[in-house]
Amino acid sequence: MEIILMMIKSLLLGAAAGIAALGAAQAADLPMTKGEAVEYVKVCSTFGPGFFYIPGSDTCLKIGGEIRADYRAFGGDTPVNVGKSQSFSRNDNRSAFNTQGRIWFDARTQTDWGLLRSYFQINADSHPISAQGRGGTYNGNTFSIDKAFIQFGGLTAGYAHSFFGFYDNEYGDTIWAPYYAESSTVNLLAYTAQFGGGFSATLSIEDGRDHRANAFDGLGVSPAGGFVYIQGGQQVPDVVGQLRYDADWGALAVQAAAHQNRSGEGTSTVATSLGDPIVNSSKYGFAVGATGLIKLPFIDGGHFIVEGQYADAATQYLGAGNTWLGATDRFIANTIPTRVNSGKGWSIVGELGGNITPVLNANLVGSYIDIKYDAARGGGAVDYSMNELTFAGNLTYTIVKGLSVAGEVSYTRVDQQNGFFNGTFHDAKANTWEGGIRIKRTF
Repeated sequence: MEIILMMIKSLLLGAAAGIAALGAAQAADLPMTKGEAVEYVKVCSTFGPGFFYIPGSDTCLKIGGEIRADYRAFGGDTPVNVGKSQSFSRNDNRSAFNTQGRIWFDARTQTDWGLLRSYFQINADSHPISAQGRGGTYNGNTFSIDKAFIQFGGLTAGYAHSFFGFYDNEYGDTIWAPYYAESSTVNLLAYTAQFGGGFSATLSIEDGRDHRANAFDGLGVSPAGGFVYIQGGQQVPDVVGQLRYDADWGALAVQAAAHQNRSGEGTSTVATSLGDPIVNSSKYGFAVGATGLIKLPFIDGGHFIVEGQYADAATQYLGAGNTWLGATDRFIANTIPTRVNSGKGWSIVGELGGNITPVLNANLVGSYIDIKYDAARGGGAVDYSMNELTFAGNLTYTIVKGLSVAGEVSYTRVDQQNGFFNGTFHDAKANTWEGGIRIKRTF
């Protein structure tokens, strides 16, 4: 029996060896193939964390985003209908919530001619809240382009922040509270020259339609009763220039802008008992400003920054679009229909902020705007003026990396003189406040 088992074992081993040899011989006759190389995504450290090489190219890309959940409350009284104050009515929102999603793409390539960069950001709001929180309309979902521009060396082209000032673009650390400074994103074509030693200069051609404060007057009576003014189309874009100096201790800048106002074809030219008719005309406004930044080395991210500006017929550069009353560029005097008046004034904003601890950030912001219109309206040919003062403070606590909760409170004082409403003049003062919490996830 043992001999039989030994013979069976020998036969099985021999068969296995024969099969293996046969397989090897057949494999030797097959053509050899090489597996395709797998191209893995590689980290791009040239431009900081978060960038990676787009496979098959030398372009580095960073994709990021945010989710912001806002919960706000409003109180006090406010001017409405110009020249009148009232408390919040049953038609106004005393509380309002909104959720905003943001996503951005930042692509950069280092070339022989300098850095080539393109940036695109889109925002989506569930139900946007007005700056004042007023109004009973529940706005639907909205999508908006926040930025979309190309940079190549010193050239910037596309939809970007105006080059007038830099407070709003680089700081502007309120959560919702208004402040009065240039805060427009505009279509532009700009070039920045670097002179070394921290000095630079920028010349920017910007779409004037993006710099209009409410874009129209609308304070005259109807053509049948006399006259009316309508904003015309743009002929000449805005021209913005800035000189800037950056150093370890902070930065300084001076800026200026030229802006065209132009009446439209619908402007009434009907003569009235008040005088000669209004004629179509163009008026060139301007704005000048300066910014100063001091970095506070004794606190992480500590800074104190002040930005101020003066404007005539270019009040958007003052931050007029952020006011409760919604200041406009031009007004017409009912008693002098041939005279097209333009708003002029000044504004200033200051901010003190920094990181109290590695996870707690604090900011205090104060801002003031003062705009006047000569003989703006009414039978007495009186002057009209308005000013606003806002204070705001906020704290942001970082729970874990990428997740934070912030709270903010703000107060706005509105003072209006010779506002015209229901046939009479009014001086109006109002006090408003708002507060809220934001939960934000950044990735």
